[in-house]
Amino acid sequence: MFKKIFGGKNDKGKSRDGTDIYTYESTENRNYGDITKMLYVEGIIAHFDKMFPGRVTNVFHEIISDIVHIDVYCMEPTDEEPFRVVYTTGMSDLPMTLPSEFEKEFSHLKRAELMVFLPKTWPIDSKAFKNERYYWPIRLLKQLAKFPHQNNTWLGYGHTIPNSDEYDPYDKSTELNGVILSMLKEEISLIKAKDGTFINVYNIIPLYKEEMDYKLENGMDALFEKLLEVEGSGFWLDESRRNVCK
Repeated sequence: MFKKIFGGKNDKGKSRDGTDIYTYESTENRNYGDITKMLYVEGIIAHFDKMFPGRVTNVFHEIISDIVHIDVYCMEPTDEEPFRVVYTTGMSDLPMTLPSEFEKEFSHLKRAELMVFLPKTWPIDSKAFKNERYYWPIRLLKQLAKFPHQNNTWLGYGHTIPNSDEYDPYDKSTELNGVILSMLKEEISLIKAKDGTFINVYNIIPLYKEEMDYKLENGMDALFEKLLEVEGSGFWLDESRRNVCK
C-alpha cells in the first residue's frame, strides 16, 4: 500500500517498482474555506519534549494560513545530541484523504506531521530565514504539510515527491530536488492523542533526482542501502552530500 500516492491525475503510468506516478494541478489562488482549529498542538509538543528532552524550543508561527495553520518548531541541539530537531504542528488538524479501500482498515494513517533533523550549525532565526539558503527546509516542511489537504490525497511512508515536474533544486546552494518520507523508531514516529487519534510523524529525507529514480526502479529498501553508504544520510540534512545514485 505504501507504493502508491493517491489522488491527482494518474497520467504518468507506473514505475518499475509498481509505484503509480501522479501529477497535480496548481493550487494557487484556490479557496479552501475556514482555517481549522489546532486540535493536537499541545500533545505534539509534549511528545517531542519527551522524545528529545532538555532542549530549548523556538516556534515560527505562520502569519497567513489557508486550509490548515502550520507552525514550525525548532529544537536546539544538546551536547549529547548535536543536531536540531524541527517539526510541524497543524497538518494533523485535518485527516488526509485515503483511498476508499483503505478507509476502514488503515484509518490510523489519516493524520500526520513532519519532521527533519538539521545540523547544529544550521542558523535558525528570523534574520537567517530571509536567506532562502537557510529557509528552504522550513518552506519544504510547510509545503508538504499542506500538500495532501490541497490535493485531496495523502502522504505516507515511502512516498517520494519531486520539487516540480522539472526537478528544480530547492535552492541555488544545493542540487537536492525531491524528498522521500521515512519513519524512525515507533516511539518517536507514532503519537496517540488524548482522544485516541493516531498521528504519524514522517521524517523527510531530501533526495536527488537520480535517487528518486533509483527508488522507483528498485524500491525503498534498495535506496536506503545506498544512502547508508554516506555517513549521516537519513539523519540530518546535508545540502551538499554525495549523490549515491549518480
